[in-house]
Amino acid sequence: MSSSLKVGDRLFNSEQIISALVQYKLLDPLVGQVILDQAIQSIDLSIEEVFYSLSGSAESPVPEDFNGFLTQWCQKQEVTTSYLENVLLRDLRIEKFKQVHFASQVEAEFLRVKSELDQVEYSLMQLPDLALATELYFQLRDDAADFAQMAQKYSLGDERHTGGWIGLVPFSALPIEVATIFRQVEVGTICEPITIAERVYLVRLERLIPARLTEATQAQLINRMHSQWLQSQVKALLATPNAIEVLAQSALDSSRSEDSSSSD
Repeated sequence: MSSSLKVGDRLFNSEQIISALVQYKLLDPLVGQVILDQAIQSIDLSIEEVFYSLSGSAESPVPEDFNGFLTQWCQKQEVTTSYLENVLLRDLRIEKFKQVHFASQVEAEFLRVKSELDQVEYSLMQLPDLALATELYFQLRDDAADFAQMAQKYSLGDERHTGGWIGLVPFSALPIEVATIFRQVEVGTICEPITIAERVYLVRLERLIPARLTEATQAQLINRMHSQWLQSQVKALLATPNAIEVLAQSALDSSRSEDSSSSD
């Protein structure tokens, strides 16, 4: 008996589900999750790790009747034991997999990308043409004009509501032209007009905050390295001939029969 998936008023049969995975660009994420299933097979969770994760406490002792604890926890959270094992504990295994495979690389990765993680606060005006930008630039540089007032009056971007003030933002979020200049100037410098796309930027570097390897940064780097690894694995699998294909039911039944015979 074939099954269907109902989403709102739409009903998808098996062929339509496959088409939807491609149409809605969900095939890559699905492939990634299949790859993760294989990767975490060797990741074991201790009773302590499961208990501390579910209870949220690393100080309470693990109950002697651990299975009873799991049952009570599922009842309290209104989830099934199957959901606990296949979803929640799977997520826990994935997090442990990240730590096992990427935590040792954090310091080297931090040094490699530190310049992207440095943060700045700066003032910005987005202007329609170079002539106006140049005029305002000289007023700011030579006449000590008020940047905030000018931004409120002239700027085309949302920063006019904050008097041109923007921050904190990482260098990686800045337009490349602005990031390059901020690497070369001192705090407080009014930079010459910069043409970006169809607008002209006037910027002033207000504050530079070098990145530090905090716990939050470590977690960010581990997640990024994991994501990059997974993307490369997905790309490699998608490029492998016959690694992903749609099988007719007859071919699928035949493949299962062969697998059953070989296991016997």
